[in-house]
Order: sequence, then C-alpha cells, then structure tokens
Amino acid sequence: MDIDEFVVERLRPLLGERKRTETYFDLAGERKVRMGLNENLLVNRFFSDTLLFEAVKRLDVREYPPPKGWTAVRAIAEEMGVWEDEVLVGNGSDEILDLVAKVFLSSDGCEALIVDPTFEMYRFYALLAGGRARQVLTSRDFRLNADSVLSEIGEDTKVIFICSPNNPTGRQFDRDEVLRVVEESGRIVVLDEAYVDFAPYSLSGECTKYENLLVLRTFSKAFGIAALRAGYCLGNSRIIEWLRAAQSPFSVNSAAQQMVRLVLENRKVYDSFVKQVIEERNYLTAELEMVPGVEAYESDANFILFRLPDSAPSKEVVRRLSESGLEVRDRGSLPLLENCVRVTVSTRENNLKFIERLKEVMGELA
Repeated sequence: MDIDEFVVERLRPLLGERKRTETYFDLAGERKVRMGLNENLLVNRFFSDTLLFEAVKRLDVREYPPPKGWTAVRAIAEEMGVWEDEVLVGNGSDEILDLVAKVFLSSDGCEALIVDPTFEMYRFYALLAGGRARQVLTSRDFRLNADSVLSEIGEDTKVIFICSPNNPTGRQFDRDEVLRVVEESGRIVVLDEAYVDFAPYSLSGECTKYENLLVLRTFSKAFGIAALRAGYCLGNSRIIEWLRAAQSPFSVNSAAQQMVRLVLENRKVYDSFVKQVIEERNYLTAELEMVPGVEAYESDANFILFRLPDSAPSKEVVRRLSESGLEVRDRGSLPLLENCVRVTVSTRENNLKFIERLKEVMGELA
C-alpha cells in the first residue's frame, strides 16, 4: 500500500517544503540557549508564573472552555475599545491564518499575494487551503512599496499578507504605504502586527474603519505566553463573522483565556518588560555592529537580522553556534536575505554569550 497515492494532489509539494521543527535539546537532554523563535525571555518568570497560577485557580479542568474564546474576546474588546463582534481569538495567530485561508482562499484559483521576504506560514496556509501564493518583494532595503504591491494584484487575488514589523527583517513598514494598499487594493489585507509592541506605531485603531483590513496580534511576544497559544485579530464585523463561523468551538483553552484577561489587567507591568527588550535590542545591535564584517539591520521587533560576509556562510555559522548551545535562525535561503541570520533579543547574559561565541566563529572562518 502506497500512502502517497491517497494524498490530495495539491498538498504534495508541502512535504518537501515542510517547516522544520527546531529542537533545542541535544541527545543528552542539555538545554540550549533559545535565540531562534523570538520568545520573550525578558518577561519576569516569577511574575508570569504568579499570573498563571491565578489563571488556573479560576478554571475547572473538567469543563470545556468558553466557546470561540469568549472570555478573552471580551477582555480584548474592552482593552482595545472595540465591539466584541470586531474581535476574534484563536489558538495562536496561526489558527487565524488558517481560518483566513479556509474562508477566502480554498476555492480553485484563489490567490494570496505575500510581501516577501517574510513569515513562511502565510504561504503554508494558503497552499494548505487549496489556494495559490505569489510573492511581491520589498525593496533591497526592506521597505514596502505600495505601487509594487498594487501592480501585482490580479483578478484571482483575494488576500494580501503584510507583516509589519516584518519577520525576519525587523522593519516596520511606512504607515502611509500600508494604508495605500488597504485603500486602493480592493482586496482583504491581513496586517500581521505580532511584533508591534516593540515598534513606533500600530494600525489596530484603523482596522474597524476599513471593511477589508484585518489586523493580527499575539500574546506570545510582548506578553511572553507563547506556551499557551493565544492570538487575536481585529477587523470589520462582517470579516470576523465569517472567520468565527469557520472556527471550531473549543480551539482556545480555558487557561489561555484566563491568562489573556490577567495580562491585560497588568498591562503596565508588561510595558516595563517591553522597555527592557528595546534596551537589550539597542545593546545587541551595537555589539553586532562591532563584529568585523557583520552588517546589523535596524529592528522594530524583538529580534535582529544581520548579514555575514562571504567568508562566513550563514548555514555554517548557525551550525557552529548550535554546537555551542546557541540556537539562532539561518534566513539565508529567503529572497533578498543572502547570508543573513536572525537572532532573538534575549537576556543580557544570553546576549553576551551569543556575541562572544559569534566573534569566535567569525575568527575561525576568517
């Protein structure tokens, strides 16, 4: 029996392009320094655990969670000053991306336009739903050009994915350029603001003014609860209604919903953690710029993209760092990012370890 014969034809390319699942433990069980997934380790662990214990006390694990994440929906609506029917909560932002693809891209010929280089999961979910994905590149300095995006829109284009601040470049796109795409495209624009808490501005306040704008946010970055998987989007009530109709009733667990309420009630505390991230980002950027041959790019996120000289292939540098117990991401295979690496801003101790070892690796390859 050949299992491959039963696989839907349109999904077969996904096997070869599947997203690699990083493992941060070696065979001996020794934990590595995680600087590859953009987790926020500057959120105080004791404070986070205290809120988690309180969240657990509020729930009965014998009961199903509030359907459609309603506990979290209400808390977010109150925090953001919008109506509850303009908020959708998901099992991480990934669930919302999946829903967008299922609702708007699952018919034959439907196309997603993706501003690249960017987060690979936009393309993944578009293909998984049965749609097509086409890229439009940023400029060489990673800026968004609205004219370039608008000129690539075709008859079959249904959704445009824009990540700002962009992963993995770290750049937040110009506000006016993003709004031009929203206003002139006539398509659904998914604006992923996963890293916006570390950036100068947000367009979340604009999302209910436009029928076609959907703004994605997450609790994994600034709030540091990645393990609980909680993301949300804001948008026109009609878009939200369709996404909610396609959502399974119990995808967002009770602990995540209660934790969302608690972190929003303690927003000022988390603002202080965000300030720490920005301070460490500035420090790490300055340290990278002093490494001979390294070009560090300005970032509006909680990570930094940097380019290595030809003498130090990104794949080899990442491999040697991993062998030393430091996990970062090789981004050199993405368009415009030849020989680039992305590193998460971490604690001062981890940042020092990373810089010290990077200098050693660069010396070894010189």
